[in-house]
Amino acid sequence: MSSKFDVVVAGGGHNGLVAACYLAKAGMKVCVVEKNDRVGGGVETREATLPGFKHDICSVSHLILQLNPLIRNDELGLCSKYGLRYANPEKISLTWFDDGTTLEFYSDIERTCQSIAKFSEKDADAYRRFNAKVFETLDMMIMGMFNPPPGFGAQAMMLDQSPVGQDLLRIQSISAWDFVNEWFENPKVKIALTRWASNAMVNPFDNGTGFSFYTALPLMHKYGVGLPMGGAGSLTKALEQCLLDLGGTIRTNAPVKQIKLDGQKAVGVILDSGEEILGSKAVIANLNIKQVFPHMVPGATLPEGFNTRVSNIKSSNIQPLKIHLALNEAPKYTFGSAADGFFYVARSTADPEEFEKAFRELERGNPIRYFASYTSADEVDNTRAPAGKRVLSLYAFMPYKLKGGAQRWDEIGQATVDALIDDMRQLTTNMGPENILGMYYTTPLDIERNNNAMVNADILHIGTYAWQLSGNRPLPGWSQYKMPLGQLYLSSCSTHPGGGVNGASGRNVARILMEEHNMDFDKMVGA
Repeated sequence: MSSKFDVVVAGGGHNGLVAACYLAKAGMKVCVVEKNDRVGGGVETREATLPGFKHDICSVSHLILQLNPLIRNDELGLCSKYGLRYANPEKISLTWFDDGTTLEFYSDIERTCQSIAKFSEKDADAYRRFNAKVFETLDMMIMGMFNPPPGFGAQAMMLDQSPVGQDLLRIQSISAWDFVNEWFENPKVKIALTRWASNAMVNPFDNGTGFSFYTALPLMHKYGVGLPMGGAGSLTKALEQCLLDLGGTIRTNAPVKQIKLDGQKAVGVILDSGEEILGSKAVIANLNIKQVFPHMVPGATLPEGFNTRVSNIKSSNIQPLKIHLALNEAPKYTFGSAADGFFYVARSTADPEEFEKAFRELERGNPIRYFASYTSADEVDNTRAPAGKRVLSLYAFMPYKLKGGAQRWDEIGQATVDALIDDMRQLTTNMGPENILGMYYTTPLDIERNNNAMVNADILHIGTYAWQLSGNRPLPGWSQYKMPLGQLYLSSCSTHPGGGVNGASGRNVARILMEEHNMDFDKMVGA
């Protein structure tokens, strides 16, 4: 049994849906095939604890997506027709140090500088200058996100032509911690800023992570946080309805076993059931590159060393453990009203040596409890919980590969969650059992089980190290979304510009595919 389409998209994550919508708008017959009972992948909002309490299972903020012409120009009508809305709160985050002090980050740079000045006037001035410097190149980098990247060698040659470009090359090569140290002096300021860099799921003390700090905060200051109203799944719902309205097909509960090949050309997918879904023009794998090669293309002849290079791709060395809570009332923090209105509160040590040691312990497979943050999206969006109630998610950095193996998460998961809740109780006055109405958690091992595109629980697919960015992502020589088999494309977080919710690779793949079939992408979107 088989079904025939122009394009088959394997994997219903947001990038696959974006690609499918653009191609359907161009008149192609498109089918999205998804393993789970709903599309969305890591962009999912679910009543995971109790009815009426909406929890973002993976992604929370969609910052980079706000810069995508998909949203900025509303190219698919997701906002005007399907009601997708985003909030950009003024109060972004608060870092609580274990000595009781706090540092606040606002969308407004000057208010942030006033907070930094509590620790160092010199650092407050440096923060102004740092953001001004990044703003000089920010628009150029944003434009690069939403176009296929040049090869790494060509990009390096272009950057090497100017002092600004040479500086960017150097920043990519050093560690985020070294880069922060070049600008700032106060230990707490440096720790708080480096915590932002570590949100790229890498150890910020490793070389090749400098760029993870360069854009994180300036982007938020200039464009906002991008909190989806109604939950992260609002994006998925809008894309799903858009695709259906454009005549696309969505198949759920349909795990893909392998890519169907005709010689060296992809012509469809084969489901676990044996059913074939054919794509005469293309197969788009919205999957982790490590899922596809070599497992999903048995018998394919690939370039010499290709599979070895795929297997050598370095995963992120930090993974998340996430706890979702349904609450009677919002947490009341021991440091008083300082946290009022902030949807994101992060706890941290104030000791730089302990800070670095903790990241090394994660790499050794040892759970570290104080890398925890508390997100209350309902500070901004009151649709997340029933009237008078609240939701909260606790997000902690953890290792996937514990000492003794990742399977040990089944043994220690509950105890680790209990310890993190106990730690939060020390930071609050009202988080006793009477306030917690329901709880749902996912360990790193659960994350991989729930979404097998997140190999090794890597929510970004591939570590965001300098050698795995831009023209090197997913591999040098294979950054243009085309894979080394005819008609096979990759559209996932494994590709440029990387992980997170940005929709860029889905849009970029659609553009490439349309151009190859002599269709004018810019004309279609009204550019």
